[in-house]
Amino acid sequence: MVENAYEVIDLMEKSEFKKRLIEVKRKINKDKDVKKLIKNFEEVKELYEKFNVKEDFMKAKNDLLSNELLKEYINLQEQINLLTLKINNRIKKVTKGVTNK
Repeated sequence: MVENAYEVIDLMEKSEFKKRLIEVKRKINKDKDVKKLIKNFEEVKELYEKFNVKEDFMKAKNDLLSNELLKEYINLQEQINLLTLKINNRIKKVTKGVTNK
């Protein structure tokens, strides 16, 4: 089973999915407008968390999500997170009874 897990990791490393994720991330890092959106969002998020300034936070979040590169990157990240959850749930089912009494 352990060998299969390493095979899955190797497949993911070589996948077109990962190549696209890296490509999108590279584009984001080179795009000044996108970097400005991210910086603004982070600043407004901090204000939201400290002082509950919702209106500016919502606007910054909408601006962020309206950018096609960021939208694609977020989508790719969500797919990775979903896959990770599925793998963890399968492992949990396999080990149930051994580690969970």
